[in-house]
Amino acid sequence: MAFEQVMGTVQGMGTTIDALAAVGAELSLKLSGASADPSIQSALARVTAAAGVSDLDDLAPPQQAMILAMLRMFFAQAADLLAEPERGAGWTFTDPHVLDGYGRGSMMVPMRLAGAPELANVTSFLDVGAGVGLLAMSAANVWPDARVIGIDVWEPSLERARANVGAAGLDERITLRKQDLVSLDDVDVFDCAWLPTFFLSEAVLGAGLARVFRAVRPGGWVVLGVFLTPPDPLVQATTALRTIRGGGCVLDEEEAAKLLADAGCVDVHPLEHTMPMPLGFVLGRRPG
Repeated sequence: MAFEQVMGTVQGMGTTIDALAAVGAELSLKLSGASADPSIQSALARVTAAAGVSDLDDLAPPQQAMILAMLRMFFAQAADLLAEPERGAGWTFTDPHVLDGYGRGSMMVPMRLAGAPELANVTSFLDVGAGVGLLAMSAANVWPDARVIGIDVWEPSLERARANVGAAGLDERITLRKQDLVSLDDVDVFDCAWLPTFFLSEAVLGAGLARVFRAVRPGGWVVLGVFLTPPDPLVQATTALRTIRGGGCVLDEEEAAKLLADAGCVDVHPLEHTMPMPLGFVLGRRPG
């Protein structure tokens, strides 16, 4: 490919970066109540209108905050990749924009799970990879009778999780542990266990599933989360890169279903895709 062609392609892709930054800037101004120079404000509005997201005012503030956190996360991860392309796979992020961006996005997970008939009445929930605690807090809200255990090995995330849980007044219902999945020793405890495969290496997931299967009570459910990618090869490649560099494994729903079946689960099936996020859920029940 000739230099001129590469430059043209790269410059075209740069437009997407500028558009995302404009959407984030407009959301930031709305949430903070700050005002920009009128000419810049008008230019931002033209960009978001051209991008097809001109109705940002129709979103509730928490929804605006979730999108802004996601955008900041994308830019922070991209900057990290540019700065340290030689870094190996693994979760080593300390940037609050990365940690909180994933955390805000994860709050939708319990909402979707609670809508499934199998998981309507969860009283004990295991959150593997608790991060900054926002998924656990969401689980405590959608299942008001549930006790939630969140495990993670990354102290920068757990530090923020403890603060978030404490600020929400949920210390009595949410327990956070600094614990690796493969050392999980609970037995017959949980109605539901959540495992985000995109944060777990193949080795950890393979060894950890046996631990989770034992930790779920007979009749309880194990849920594997997988990223769904459209046919676009660039989207597939960038999603895989982000997942691998963060220390996770790339699985589709069929591969996730096989893992659950091999671990001993029955009634293995995916949930219907109803979320705007590219996230799939595959459920398996422990017999009993």
